Amino acid sequence: MISATSLLLIIFAYVGLLYVIAAWAESGSKAAERITTSAVVYALSLAIYCTSWTFFGSVGIATRSSILMLSIYLGPTLLMIVIWPLMQRILLIKQIYRVTSIADFLSARFNRSVSLAGLAALVAMIGIVPYLALQLKAINTSIDLLLGVQTEVKLTIAWLVWLGVALFTIVFGIRHLDPTERHPGMMLALAVEGLVKLAAMLSVGVFVCFVMFDSPLDIFAQLEQKMPEAAAKMSSKPAFVTWFSYLVLAGSAFMLLPRQFHVMVVENPDPNHVKKVQWWLPVYLILMTLFVTPIAAAGLLLLGPDTADSYMLSIPMLAGQELLTIFVFIGGFSASMAMLMVSGMTLSTMFSNHLVLPLIQWFRPESRLKKYLLQSRWLAVFVVLGAGQVFYLYLGESYMLVNMGMISFGAVLQFLPLVIAGLYWPQVTSKGAFSGLCAGFGIWAYCLLLPAIMKSGWINADILLTGPFGVGWLHPEHLFGTEMHKISHGTFWSMAANISALVLGSLYSKMSGEEKRYNAEFMDVMAERVAEDEAIMDTLPRDIELKPKLELLKAIFSQYLSPEFADIKLSACLGEAGLSQAELINVQELANLERATERLLSGITGAAVAHMVVTQSNIYSKQETQTLERYYGQLLAQLKISPAQLRQQLNYSKEKELLAKRYSEQMQGIVDDRTRELQSTLDKLKSAQAHLVETEKQASLGKMVAGIAHEINTPIGVCVTAASHLHDEVVALKKMFAAGDLSEEEFQGFMQTCTEAMDIILKNNARASSLIQSFKRVAVDQSSEQIREFSLKEYLEEILMSLRPTLKKVPHEVKIICSDKLICNTYPGILSQVVTNLIMNSMLHAFKPEQVGVVTIEISVKEGTILMDYRDDGVGLDEDGEKNLFDPFYTTKRNQGGSGLGTHLVYNLVTQKLKGEVDVETSPGKGLCYHIRFPQNVED
Repeated sequence: MISATSLLLIIFAYVGLLYVIAAWAESGSKAAERITTSAVVYALSLAIYCTSWTFFGSVGIATRSSILMLSIYLGPTLLMIVIWPLMQRILLIKQIYRVTSIADFLSARFNRSVSLAGLAALVAMIGIVPYLALQLKAINTSIDLLLGVQTEVKLTIAWLVWLGVALFTIVFGIRHLDPTERHPGMMLALAVEGLVKLAAMLSVGVFVCFVMFDSPLDIFAQLEQKMPEAAAKMSSKPAFVTWFSYLVLAGSAFMLLPRQFHVMVVENPDPNHVKKVQWWLPVYLILMTLFVTPIAAAGLLLLGPDTADSYMLSIPMLAGQELLTIFVFIGGFSASMAMLMVSGMTLSTMFSNHLVLPLIQWFRPESRLKKYLLQSRWLAVFVVLGAGQVFYLYLGESYMLVNMGMISFGAVLQFLPLVIAGLYWPQVTSKGAFSGLCAGFGIWAYCLLLPAIMKSGWINADILLTGPFGVGWLHPEHLFGTEMHKISHGTFWSMAANISALVLGSLYSKMSGEEKRYNAEFMDVMAERVAEDEAIMDTLPRDIELKPKLELLKAIFSQYLSPEFADIKLSACLGEAGLSQAELINVQELANLERATERLLSGITGAAVAHMVVTQSNIYSKQETQTLERYYGQLLAQLKISPAQLRQQLNYSKEKELLAKRYSEQMQGIVDDRTRELQSTLDKLKSAQAHLVETEKQASLGKMVAGIAHEINTPIGVCVTAASHLHDEVVALKKMFAAGDLSEEEFQGFMQTCTEAMDIILKNNARASSLIQSFKRVAVDQSSEQIREFSLKEYLEEILMSLRPTLKKVPHEVKIICSDKLICNTYPGILSQVVTNLIMNSMLHAFKPEQVGVVTIEISVKEGTILMDYRDDGVGLDEDGEKNLFDPFYTTKRNQGGSGLGTHLVYNLVTQKLKGEVDVETSPGKGLCYHIRFPQNVED
């Protein structure tokens, strides 16, 4: 047995070493910065996933089922396959919105919802605090084994360890108010602890497998011989549902546990490190599990099945290996300490940002307590870790604590649907997210937490026998009569409730205008369409004094910071908005300044509270708001585009989504390099547009060829039939003449047949010739794009002739109202393409299936300008359809043959080739009319 004094010295020496390493990492030297931001340190710090429950408890789980034990590590390994696309989006959101925790991430995604952030923080604390007790239990159990029966000393050491962990967490985790700032000292300490626990695990494995026994195979052979039932239990295969639920729980926990999210996302120094972790982390986890099953089998042989969770320490002690025992104790202590430090830091931040601060902001917004935010987080660390310690001391051997690992994983699994939907489903709403988390958390508490509390003896457990009020199908562990492993059961039903409430809540809840704008901005951020280097519109007058606005913003920061640090944050806001030297600003620059303030404040208070505080500050006067709205309206009219198109060109601020990005030819004051970049993009767009036009033309020409071929087939076929009949008559006549049987009457009949056959052949050949001539003229015009003079009415009739195969299939009528004498000198092929696209659009989109429609093309001339009104009496378009009509790829028949390019090409051909203009007049049920104007002589 080791003495209490020696154990304390070992613990203090190890913690002191970590303190020295962390202090060096915080020194700011180039070597320290290079190491702490490296991919190796980042990967090793993620090994915080391997807690003491993993270090000690996985051996215990392996004695019951090795496959289930492996699934706890296989889940994160499989996650590495798909983690890069997820992390790309999450890290971008973290950078833009200065996310501080998983609760803050959900709040930032869902319209900065204070209630959702508070609920997420509550879920995390309820789910994780008992898990903290599990770590403290591991430390205290290890001390029990090393010290024997010195109860008072053990308790003293347990509290000293707790105090040391809390102080270390504060010194290196919550020394600064802004948790988005990286903590290089803590990260390097976590990396060192990751190496220590891996080395300890491998040392015990090698000692057990190759020193105490001949090999792992020898251990398994002895176990099968001496304890066949235990060997069979270890190798037993769990039900697929159980195995799969463990995989899902472990994979989601690796990313969504508060400590994991903090290390993986908040502390990430370089997004590209994730690509390396995808390969390195599975190797680490394989090494951690390499000897778990042999150690479990050896423990069963040497110590029996009663103390499986302590095999890692008990086996070296049994072999008299004191140094190895101490090393294993340090490995387990490292695993527990790492989890306790980061969990204490993240939970205290969530507690203060999403539970305490919103209450203060709602009920006492002027309270001076906000100035002590940092100190309140220090207190929260002691409260959170103290709750874990008390939980352990009162429930040290309870059923709940023993099973808390997977139960905690089930709690954080409730975040997964919200994260996935938030990243990939634009229509998800904050109400849907809140409903999903409430439903999932409620079922988790009912199916997993409540039975664990009952089995621990806290409350009456009668409902575990008969169900609540004797209703068996509401049994917490057999909901609706399902028979599954308790963990699988709770996982399945909580996810079913969560996803159902999330989807239904999003589909049937109405988004506010603010939430729609915020969602649009968020999706633009994830698509990396947010431009940080937007040009300031020179048309906005700089008539706003900056000084009064700075006083407002300083007052905001002063609620939480000392005057010195408030000035530092204010300077950072001015620098980010590019206004360090400004005295007068415009409303757009004010919006930039507001956004920078909210971003920097969110690093201190979280996104939800930061938005609440900045909004309540009334940084915009009524006149400034009206100015911003007026310029937004002018911008729409000036650009002549719809709001749907404009949104793609805008970079919205958090609250005032009116920051415009103009097309390069409509913008002034753009720097040379930006102009070149936009010009290059414009050239590519023109090339793509030309390609689309050519593709559409060729497709139209191809359809015309097929139709004309079918149309010509009829007269040609008639000619062939008539000629064949005439040939038969000539053969018969020759036979009769040769035999001398030809009468005058028969000869006259033959001549009548010849006359009729030739008449049929001539008429049908003329018809075929006319079709070919029309097709030739239209086809040549469409492919050559040459200017020529032509009769407008005659040419429109030829276009209709070429479309006859298509028009014959529908009951609709096309009328042409045009003077026979109207001559035009322009591009006939372009006009043909325009008319063809309009007619085909009407045939596809304008009329209901049972309707017999009429299309009228009325043409006149006025002062050298052709006025063409193309109208149909179909269903018409609503306001949104009218605004989007000329957008590329807009169509009302997406899966019924509509490409969405027809009207877009019409607009471009009329405005660019015919040098004209086109607008539209429509309303639902009253048809649609295109007003097309172009020069009678394009060369003039």
